Amino acid sequence: MAQVFRGFTREVSNAYDMQDVERLVELFTLDQHHHELVLLQQALNSVHDTTVYSQIVSQTLDNVSISLANFTTRYLDYAHCLREQNKEKEFDMLELSFSALIPMFNSSEGATLVPLVTSYASAIVAMALQIDKALDLRGKQRKANTAVRLLSKVFNMMLADRTTAEPGHPTKRLGIYHITNLTFKLYFKLGTVRMCQTMISNLRTGGVILEEYPIGQQVTYQYYLGRYHLLHNRLPAAEKCLFFAFTKCHYDYWTNKRTILKYLIPTRLLLGRLPSKELLEKYALETPFAQLIATVKSGNYAHCMRVLEDHFAFFYQCSTYVLLCQRLPVLIWRCALKRARDHLSCIENRPIHLYDLKICKKALEQSMAAPMEDEEAEAIIVSLVAQGYIKGYIHHRRQVIVCSKNNAFPQMDEMSLLTEVYNEDAEREQLEYLQSQAGHLMTMDV
Repeated sequence: MAQVFRGFTREVSNAYDMQDVERLVELFTLDQHHHELVLLQQALNSVHDTTVYSQIVSQTLDNVSISLANFTTRYLDYAHCLREQNKEKEFDMLELSFSALIPMFNSSEGATLVPLVTSYASAIVAMALQIDKALDLRGKQRKANTAVRLLSKVFNMMLADRTTAEPGHPTKRLGIYHITNLTFKLYFKLGTVRMCQTMISNLRTGGVILEEYPIGQQVTYQYYLGRYHLLHNRLPAAEKCLFFAFTKCHYDYWTNKRTILKYLIPTRLLLGRLPSKELLEKYALETPFAQLIATVKSGNYAHCMRVLEDHFAFFYQCSTYVLLCQRLPVLIWRCALKRARDHLSCIENRPIHLYDLKICKKALEQSMAAPMEDEEAEAIIVSLVAQGYIKGYIHHRRQVIVCSKNNAFPQMDEMSLLTEVYNEDAEREQLEYLQSQAGHLMTMDV
């Protein structure tokens, strides 16, 4: 038993001295089926006092590195607790191991440990989410909060490393997008998406260029960035990011591409770009999108709202339910009025450029499946004209809509949406300034 621990610590010492990170990753593996961990567990099964291995670790590694000795002891504590089959304790031991790894990573030679750090980061995130779901943990009790705290420390260390990566001289920044993507995943799970902006700004001001990183990390980052923009109603920016993620995601990753489409399709739908039937079939998304798209094209508001209600769980899980309820009506009203205009043109067998407001009101009432006041109908039409969905104006004396003879109902994907633009960095700076001023005034009052 003691021989196993001495052999293990000697292997650790040699790998650390040689900066053999691949061997370190093997030695400190978290894969419970890996032969290195299986061998350790067999030796640990007969251990009842942790001082048995902690003394051996101290004797062998204290002269090499105190932080390495501490991390090795914590890792053996983690391996020792696996026999208890207690997930919460296993997480606590993994947290202590990761916490002990961070000082090693923070050293001047820590850049070589990036693969080990990213491996532990992925493991602690996966375990945190697994436990939170299994135990239905809420609020501050969620293990994901602990994982976020640890990842934030690692992110800051990586960002602070300004060295340039060269052959034989890596930089800690090599793992920064891996850590960022894991943190984004936790932010979305915790419902603290607003925190993403801090990391986005830090990456930009830190000069971290996304294109220099593996395509898999680029795809994941753009996916979360697209979702972030979508939640803030920045549809063109969301589409750009999500479209990149979808097109660059490898075709073998069907599930990942389908997940991206759950956000890309609503985004493009609100921009007037409809997916093909083949695309929906290929990724098993006919339900609910085929029905939803049909109601939009037909200009049927009441049916559209029923579809959203019938598939509430799907859209709510994707955080697109409220957005679709708020933004789709404008497109539906535009389609309803266009269908009414086209119907009149068919009856009279000629282009229609003037049509009665009463006809418009009737078309909107049919769409809404409810009566409507004249003022409500006129307000909708004015809004559509103001936003560019209809080219024309209302002639109040004659009570008609005067439509442009040239493309009165522009294609929705040709339109530029009117959106409010916010500079979040400027907002934060202003808030900090106001808070500092308030503190200054309070000091003066005292």
